[in-house]
Amino acid sequence: MKRLFAILTIALCGVVMLTGCGKRQRNVLNLFIWSAYLPDEVLAEFTHRTGIRVRYDTYDSNEALLEKLQSGVADYDIVVPSDYMVQILSAEGLIQEIDHSRISTWGHLDPKFLNKDFDPDNKFSMPYFWGTTGIGFNRQKFPDGVDSWAVMFDPAHAGRILMLDDVREVFSVALKYLGHSVNETDPDILRKAADLLKQQKRLVRTYNSGDFHNILASGDVDLAHGYNGQLAEVIAAAPERLGYVVPKEGGVFWMDSLCIPAKSRNVDNAYAFLSFIMEPEINAKIVNAVSYASANKAAKQFIDPAILQDEAIYPPDDIIDRCEFLEDVGEAATLFDRLWTEIKAM
Repeated sequence: MKRLFAILTIALCGVVMLTGCGKRQRNVLNLFIWSAYLPDEVLAEFTHRTGIRVRYDTYDSNEALLEKLQSGVADYDIVVPSDYMVQILSAEGLIQEIDHSRISTWGHLDPKFLNKDFDPDNKFSMPYFWGTTGIGFNRQKFPDGVDSWAVMFDPAHAGRILMLDDVREVFSVALKYLGHSVNETDPDILRKAADLLKQQKRLVRTYNSGDFHNILASGDVDLAHGYNGQLAEVIAAAPERLGYVVPKEGGVFWMDSLCIPAKSRNVDNAYAFLSFIMEPEINAKIVNAVSYASANKAAKQFIDPAILQDEAIYPPDDIIDRCEFLEDVGEAATLFDRLWTEIKAM
């Protein structure tokens, strides 16, 4: 009898695809995305235009995204990993290949952001935002500016320093300061970087990857390791008090991309959303709201000129040239994670 009931239930769901089981899936899009990456008005416009409701959760590190998808219980239709994480997710079969022909606005993308080493031919990803990771600082406390990562290790600033809560980004600071690549895998060098970060921890007020810009703006810290876009947003509101710099030693150049998880249950909705947010005017509306540089070339004509001219958001080539993409470090990731655990446990 239970088996018969199950069969009838399955059959009923198949019959009522416009209500019940089918409708619930067809009219929903589940996003897993970084905080401050999509303004509510854009989501509302998508729903108004398509009838598809958008539900989203946020994360504050690529490793949190990886863990969620590896768990097998995540129910997302679009995720937004950074460069090196695209490579990891595709290698593990956690994201599916993208059919470019199903994204009507693919042609608006700037070719210089396509076909990167982490995803040749963009088989798995569509570029979204790009930028740098550097230091937001209080100009009143640093009237001569900041030019080196050394300031983040100076005991004179104890309790006034914020670091991102992100293993690869934090290690990148130490590695660059020590004169190495952000993709270093030598165990001895990684341990030296970890020792430096352990010494630094007593100087750090907090590790935060979601609200770092507001913590700096509120005056709770004077130095904030963070992503350029969110920092540029608060700097624009108080340019006489706040500033941003990519230190002379160099930093991270990052690109976040849109991907469809392998287990997405709403693939059609995912493609509809990808096409929608790459419409030039829609994409510009996103950039104007969140202050991150877009990979959409056609959107530039609609972006606020003040944002396009802000070097903290659209950095010149000389700044980009001293930055590196984070890459998949393979087996060294285990050592990164172990050392990070030691640092955080102190």
